[in-house]
Amino acid sequence: MGRFKADRAGYAALMNSAPVQSMVERKAQAVKAAADAALSEGGYDFEGHEVKDFDGVLARGRVVRTKTDQARYGEAKRKTLSRALDSARG
Repeated sequence: MGRFKADRAGYAALMNSAPVQSMVERKAQAVKAAADAALSEGGYDFEGHEVKDFDGVLARGRVVRTKTDQARYGEAKRKTLSRALDSARG
């Protein structure tokens, strides 16, 4: 058997393709929605998180991060964003 040789150009092309990017965006939005729902107790609609694009070395990606002090406090005390990561699975 031969040794595995990574194809960096092929990996970058795959990761930057439209289907993969739409899946990444959908999962990032699901995490944001779950984190905002955990932050918005009592039925209030409050957006405390945001999805930001970033360019990596090999591919583009998304980051979900806190954007308000209330969201930062919720993450520090109740892990609202960390717990929302489960919503991206599946």
